Amino acid sequence: MDFVSSTFLTRAKARTLLAAATLGLLVLPAWAAPSQSQIVETITNAKILPASVALNARYSMGEVSLYMYRSAKVSDNDLKIDSVLITKTLRDKFGADIKAVQLNFYDKESKAQIRQCTVNQMHLNSFASRQISQDQLLAFLNVTRLNAGSTSSGSTSNPLLNANVEAVLAMTTAPGFKVDERTILLARIKSVARKNGSNYQRLAASYKNIDDLIRAGKTEEIIPYFNELSREVQLSEAAVALQTETQNNEAQLKNTATQIRSQLSAPPRFGMCYRRRYALWVMLSRMQLAGRDIVYPAVLYSKRVEGPFAAGNKPELQRGIIEVEQALGIQPTSDWD
Repeated sequence: MDFVSSTFLTRAKARTLLAAATLGLLVLPAWAAPSQSQIVETITNAKILPASVALNARYSMGEVSLYMYRSAKVSDNDLKIDSVLITKTLRDKFGADIKAVQLNFYDKESKAQIRQCTVNQMHLNSFASRQISQDQLLAFLNVTRLNAGSTSSGSTSNPLLNANVEAVLAMTTAPGFKVDERTILLARIKSVARKNGSNYQRLAASYKNIDDLIRAGKTEEIIPYFNELSREVQLSEAAVALQTETQNNEAQLKNTATQIRSQLSAPPRFGMCYRRRYALWVMLSRMQLAGRDIVYPAVLYSKRVEGPFAAGNKPELQRGIIEVEQALGIQPTSDWD
């Protein structure tokens, strides 16, 4: 389940938050340019995306590019909502330094298919000033479908389309026009190949086609192909990074799930605030049996409730109980008996 705030929110609820989420976007100060880690941390802390989604981010000249895996079952409309909420979150944090956010949603199943959505300042300002409605905002946003590594510079038959990694690593750059830039681009393609990027063969084939144009003296013709290939290489690099992060996340989530099962296997120990702690344990156990995603609240329960209880810190325990209750949608009370 996706988390948009400290409470569990269904996608339908997330949609109703759009109006509130985009208020106050017309005038924002400029802060220091955000780093990749700051961008990822900000989005992660906002809990807009499922905990299992790994993020890769890039920032350049006011534009943020985000890369992540999402299931093909997630609708285009849901991706648009995610895009708006993420953009709003980043602008809240980093102000006018965020001019536009491009989100690249890689198909979790096919890996090579990409859905891309870009939200810019004009979209949000128009909505915040009530020039357009929520439905119009979502209608204005486009979800473009891309195929990673689809660049072609004219050749339909290229042996590199079936090449192994060693063949790609053995490639060299033809001398001549923009040799330094092409050498750097080839090095990036080789890096994708070393990491078993799913489309390194297409990238290598496209690069060879560009080199063939150089050897044929058609230097001016390579510029659009070079620019397009550079973009595809960037997408592939992000996909490789995502794959690594996703594998790490899956391993971490598997370990967390094991810890959660162990933690919920027995009722909490008797002691301070037992009734409230027991109620939380019962609710989490029932959610787990129902197949609900309880990673976030269960980890919160472990750190903010069981941790302070074990340390004998009652004030911190009470604050933690309230925090977990709010995360589960329970109205806290003042009764601690």
